[in-house]
Order: sequence, then C-alpha cells, then structure tokens
Amino acid sequence: MASLAEELAGEFRMTPLLEKILANAVRLLGCQSGSICTIDHEAQTYRKEVDLDVHCQAGHVFRLDEGVTGAVIRAGRFVSFDSYSSVSNGHISRDDVRFDSPVVGVPITVSEGIIGAFVVFGEPGHPFTGADAELLELFATHASVAIVNSRVYSADLDRAIAEALGSRRQPDRMPVRLTAREKEVRNLVVKGLPDKQIATLLAISAKTVEKHVGAILHKCGVTNRTALAAMAHSEATAHGGNPA
Repeated sequence: MASLAEELAGEFRMTPLLEKILANAVRLLGCQSGSICTIDHEAQTYRKEVDLDVHCQAGHVFRLDEGVTGAVIRAGRFVSFDSYSSVSNGHISRDDVRFDSPVVGVPITVSEGIIGAFVVFGEPGHPFTGADAELLELFATHASVAIVNSRVYSADLDRAIAEALGSRRQPDRMPVRLTAREKEVRNLVVKGLPDKQIATLLAISAKTVEKHVGAILHKCGVTNRTALAAMAHSEATAHGGNPA
C-alpha cells in the first residue's frame, strides 16, 4: 500500500512535474540552465522549487526584490536581460559563465495573480527574442497548472494515505522513541524537504541527514518518506496538533 502510494505520488507531486516542464522548456529553447520558483507574497520571499544546472539552489528561499524573479514581480510580465550582470541583486557570481549570459523570466500566474516565475539562461552573445518569451510563457502556463493541481492532489493524497495506514496500525504499538535531532529531521522530512535543504537548515551534512532518516524510518517501522508523513499526520490528528 505505502509503496504504491509513493509511486503514484511521484507522478503528481510538484517537484517532479516542474522538473519535467523545466527540462523541456530549456531543451526547446536550445539552452542548458534555468529554474522555477514559487512566491510567498505575505512573507515577501520566493522559493526556488527546481533548477537545472544552477548550482543546486532548489529549496533555497530569497527575498522578493532579488534576482530575475524579483524583476519579473516588479514588471508584472516577462523580462529579458542581454546579460545577467544587469540583474539587480542577482545571486550569480562574476566567475560564473552565466554572469555574462542573457536571461529571460516570465511570471507563472493564476486568476488571483502571480504565483511564481520561470527563468531560463541563454548562451552568451545570443539574447532572447519575443518569440522565445512567448514560448516560455506557454511552459509557464503548464507550470501553473502543475503547481495548483499538485498542491490539491498532495493534500488529498496525504489524507488518503493517513486514513489507509491508520486503519492498519497496531493499536497497542509502543511510542516511537526519537532523539531530539531525529525529531528535528523527521519534522522537516514530513514537510517534504529534500536532504540537502534539511542539511543546510540544521547545519549538518547531507550524509548525516541520510543516516538520521534511515534511523527514523527503522524506529517508526515504515519503509519510505510517504509512509512517515502519513504516520505524522495521523499522530497529529489523534493528538490535536503536531507529533512530539
């Protein structure tokens, strides 16, 4: 049951969907790198959900007035720079080949407004055209659908898994004993954070995170993260809050 749910989740979770959309957009534009971000207007930040050859910044959060995404938000439409060096408050260093490369960004929108940005880097000396921006806007539409649908689906899937696994749990099962660090890791895992981001947040190595996750799964008697998330959800529901 849990392994099947995890396989199905892989088809509808936001990250794998956005990775496919990003890879196709970059390929059709004849480029090699880019990223897709989602926006938190209340916090005035944006989160890099997926990236391709942009130094593994996926999962990092930035201020809304930074980088190409910030430029997209300020413009409220697509933006294009002949050189990334012209981008205000950018995140790419001068020794990176993309620093002098053209870059284009388009908003990812829903009826309520902009929910993200789609950014692609080009080849030096070959600025993006209006036709390129229009093509990227089509992919941004696909990204919008993926983001909205996956959020809805993920919530429904988590509830379904929690209900299914909850009915199969042993009623007299002993409480799971986790160390303080394991609890920290578990709470981040069930939120869907990847090992690299957890490592950054906790100031430990990704390898250490991997070991903690293995220990947590073993102690909790589950085989994967989806089942762990379902267990956490079930415990939170039973206790009226977050599991200890």
